[in-house]
Amino acid sequence: MRSWNLFFSAIFASVISVLSVVMPFCLFLKFYHGNLFVVGSERMSSRGIEVMLYLTPFLLFTAFICFWIVFRCLPVPKKIIETNHMLKVIITLGLNWFGLILFFQFLDGRIYDVVETLTFGIVSFIILLVPLMVGLLSGNIMYLLIDKRILKCGKINKIKDKYKSISSSPL
Repeated sequence: MRSWNLFFSAIFASVISVLSVVMPFCLFLKFYHGNLFVVGSERMSSRGIEVMLYLTPFLLFTAFICFWIVFRCLPVPKKIIETNHMLKVIITLGLNWFGLILFFQFLDGRIYDVVETLTFGIVSFIILLVPLMVGLLSGNIMYLLIDKRILKCGKINKIKDKYKSISSSPL
């Protein structure tokens, strides 16, 4: 039963985290240019509507896979805000992120530009943490809601089974 909880939690977390990134971007385009679709219809390099239309499904799918892996590796949440889970995810993601950046620097032969690369890595990591934390919180909320409903239905079924013989008339 945990697999279905994880599935729906990952779907909910991916939708909420992607929308927390895409919606502010679209609102920025709306307020900056006055009309969101004018930017999409012009032949310019800043066609922001393409991000919303073409990149969002890819982001949803990628976020679903990532959140499914994260929720699969973490133990069952007992509260909405699990600081230990968040710290584990932040540390694991941070070590992988900076290791990947330094690996690419080493392969590129530009290991002397480490300070510039690390500042870019820190800024991009902080920006990446916002949708990650929103996704973790929304995934925990969905997991706890589904788990609560399943437990509630299970308790009702046990009560019905216990008093099934009483429900029929003795006459």
